[in-house]
Amino acid sequence: MYSLIKTFAGNRRFLQSVFLFKKLLLSPSWLKPDILVFPPLIKSCAYLPHPNFGFLIHGYLMKCGFGNWVGVGNSLIRMYKKFGNIWDAYGNVSILNSLISMYIKIGKIDSGRRIFFDMPKRDIVSWNSLITAYARNGLLLACGQIGNLDLGKSIHGHLICTGLMSDLRLGTAMVNMYAKCYSHNGCDQKATLLYERMISESNLKPDAVTFANVVPAYARLANLRRIQSIHTFIVKKGLDMDGDVVLGTAMVDAYGKCLDIKAAKSLFSGIKKPNTATWNAMIAGNNLNHHADKSMLLFLEMLQSKVFPDAITMVMLFQSCGEIGSLKQGTMVHCYCLSKGFSPHLTVGNAIIDMYMRFGCVKSSQLLFNEMSLKNVVTWNTMLFGYVKIGDSAMAMRVFCQMQSENQYKPDSVTMISFIQASAAILTSCGAEIAHGFIAKLGLDSETLVMNSLIDAYAKTGFIEKARSLFMQMGNLRDQSSWNIMIAGCGMNGQGREACELVSHMEEDGYRPNSITFTSLLSSCSHSGLIEEGRLEEAYQLIENGLHKNSDGDALWNCDAVWGALLSACRMNMNMNLGLLAGEKLLKLAPDNCGYQTLLSNLYASGKRWDEKAKLRREFEDRRLMKKPGLSVEEIDLCGQLTEYDPQYWKFMKHGAPLENWRWLLSGSGMRLSPPVMFSGRNLLN
Repeated sequence: MYSLIKTFAGNRRFLQSVFLFKKLLLSPSWLKPDILVFPPLIKSCAYLPHPNFGFLIHGYLMKCGFGNWVGVGNSLIRMYKKFGNIWDAYGNVSILNSLISMYIKIGKIDSGRRIFFDMPKRDIVSWNSLITAYARNGLLLACGQIGNLDLGKSIHGHLICTGLMSDLRLGTAMVNMYAKCYSHNGCDQKATLLYERMISESNLKPDAVTFANVVPAYARLANLRRIQSIHTFIVKKGLDMDGDVVLGTAMVDAYGKCLDIKAAKSLFSGIKKPNTATWNAMIAGNNLNHHADKSMLLFLEMLQSKVFPDAITMVMLFQSCGEIGSLKQGTMVHCYCLSKGFSPHLTVGNAIIDMYMRFGCVKSSQLLFNEMSLKNVVTWNTMLFGYVKIGDSAMAMRVFCQMQSENQYKPDSVTMISFIQASAAILTSCGAEIAHGFIAKLGLDSETLVMNSLIDAYAKTGFIEKARSLFMQMGNLRDQSSWNIMIAGCGMNGQGREACELVSHMEEDGYRPNSITFTSLLSSCSHSGLIEEGRLEEAYQLIENGLHKNSDGDALWNCDAVWGALLSACRMNMNMNLGLLAGEKLLKLAPDNCGYQTLLSNLYASGKRWDEKAKLRREFEDRRLMKKPGLSVEEIDLCGQLTEYDPQYWKFMKHGAPLENWRWLLSGSGMRLSPPVMFSGRNLLN
């Protein structure tokens, strides 16, 4: 009989189909119908002139428990669409709300959404049903993925107002959203605190999504102990990290970032089907743990496993090639990128330029840079920093000028730090002034690294008062590097007493002196003549006291820079006993450093210890060590410039008119150009 109903419906004999079903319902030998008969029966009701039969069939379905079946739901949607504007007359909002609820329960959000938007009338139940569905099944997740905390808070507020937060699934989704948003926006501490409150103060239970969101936050905070605790909790809870690729990848990445590469490898080997992100996490972990050579082997395994790399993979491989110092492998990866079409990708292009710059292949980097149709500020920074790193400050200046002339790219903190380093390297105070103007204009004066670089540049170019003024203005932005830079700056400018005072103020500010501090302090005392007053032993005593105070005392005691500064001071002030002590220590710590051996040799000569000097000289020659010759520079007027004897001067002059560049750059930074600068008797304005 049921097959006959299907036949009638298939042959468009809709009325006979419905009457036959009614006859079966009234039959004394009634058997519960097969669920497959209802889709054609509902179709028949849709084509009848009156909707009552359809409503009755819908009610019967709900009563029998067939309402959650997808095929039945789709047929009901089509039937109600057929009824059209009759919905208003019969007030079927509650029926349609039931349909929406049914689809939401079985996870068919799209079907529920279609009914919602087709409804001529919607009540509060309609809206709440759909909002709850989205919140449970992806809206909160989407807020977390894009890091939109404000939208997430709005949804949270609506759910509280509607009383829907009692739903445990919604509560967990809400915590996951906040954790993801905090993590996405760099608020890792907030994300971890939220997770800890969740497990200690509420009845919400973290799920795999919770862990996948909070573990990266702990990884960025380098909290290995907490990651291990979460790992144990996951195992106890029975979550399948081997099968859940997202959770497994998050844990592998976390262990890699916390430098526990063994745990990362163990987890990675257990994941059944690692995807591209999983392989990327393992490659990144190897790079961070100084196993870049193994990253290349992992890449080959990845290809053999038929998992295809993405742009992130290629970027990390170029970093690996740079770490292991293999230009050959880097070129091979570059060829792979060309064959697979990765080269037009901006991030990959930047990584290729950076790799070639690391190996000093300036022409290759410049060629790739010129050929790139799409550039961003990172591209320019890569070129700028690359030239600074290889010591070509003149070309770095030129790149900065070119970047500003195109007027498309806004300099960021990395740009300004590189530019400041370049200007300091060629002793141009104009460069520091220009950078200062740009920093103020761009609002970068609240960034510690930028201000530290600027203070260092002013100190190196002789403007110690400007450096001190900036240092005082930094206030709470100061870190240990700020103090060390200022101490070194005072030493360069003959202000040894001020350097000693800064060390005591540094300790008051909560920073312990380190090897850089002691090196700078000794150099300051030496240059300022304080050691001539018999204070060299006091400086040595200060180092010993600092070693006892500092948790890194062993590292400081074995730092050749500290002993080198002490030896230099002893050489200048003829303190033979302490100088010999420093020299013996340096021969053990840095036997290949020509500068230290030259200092010790000169100390022997000053003390007329000719035998020791000759012995040291023979060792020096036997090992074919050679001291690099120094270069002369001089400061003229307000702009520190290079002399004609410095190769950097001729290189800078070759690449354009410097003062024209300075004048143009100063106009962009809001600073004024200094008076015409005389350069070894030649006026550069002519």
